Amino acid sequence: MVLPNFIICGTQKGGTTSLYNYLKEHPQIYLPPKKEIHFFDLYFKRSIEWYRKHFIGAESQRFKAIGEATPSYMYLEEVAERIHNTLPEVKLIFILRNPVDRAYSHYWHEVRLGYEWLSFEEAIKAEPERLARGDIISRLHYSYLDRGKYIIQIDRFRKYFSKDQMLIIIAEELWSNPEQVMRKVFEFLGVDPTFKSKTWYKKFNVGNKKPRIKALQLIKGKLHRFVYSLPELELLIKPTSFIIDKINLTEGVPKMNPYTRKFLIKYFEPYNMGLEVYLGRKLDLLYQ
Repeated sequence: MVLPNFIICGTQKGGTTSLYNYLKEHPQIYLPPKKEIHFFDLYFKRSIEWYRKHFIGAESQRFKAIGEATPSYMYLEEVAERIHNTLPEVKLIFILRNPVDRAYSHYWHEVRLGYEWLSFEEAIKAEPERLARGDIISRLHYSYLDRGKYIIQIDRFRKYFSKDQMLIIIAEELWSNPEQVMRKVFEFLGVDPTFKSKTWYKKFNVGNKKPRIKALQLIKGKLHRFVYSLPELELLIKPTSFIIDKINLTEGVPKMNPYTRKFLIKYFEPYNMGLEVYLGRKLDLLYQ
């Protein structure tokens, strides 16, 4: 059994699901059926053989690029060193989105998961206190603003990986010009760069739904917490989660308060500027 030679590390709610699905279509690329494996964060105490089992079927000679996509890898501090110690030659892909939009999308994702009961403004105000707890649930589920400080997270990976091993793409550029961006990704992975697909004009995991009753969604959150200690329970919990979503979710996430948006654009400005310096180009799409 083989191990991956590339990883999509993040960011969460930044377009990783779309990129995962686009890459799966390429005949020279192997990605496992389960998108998020979480080996280097949640399940690192499990054996490397447990990790290898996720790539059964990737042994074929036709696969030049073998990968996985777990967006929380980018954010959690301990992951970069773990990946380097296990896969020092691996290639890393980071897909970044306007951090204001990412934060708001992350918030509604947590509402749907049943972890969040506060308003968006209350949630970002409570974020420092929540993150100060230091537990994995708080770090993964309440890091709305902290995850948008991309340059800090990229710097952690720069300690262990060369610039040639790291590809950073912007989600808004992928969505507006998928052929150009996907060609860049294929060249980075060393596969046929001329491959094209009509699927690239479709977004995956958009998440434009809100719950009718928040209390009902919170039941789903309580069930979801069991998966952290026993991922095998996911298959048992999934039907209940599906039923809750089916009866409780409705279309139409409200627009962000314009004053909140203005505040967050200013908040993320220094971090966006740091990313621009690292990449050596302007990133106007991250300031809107």
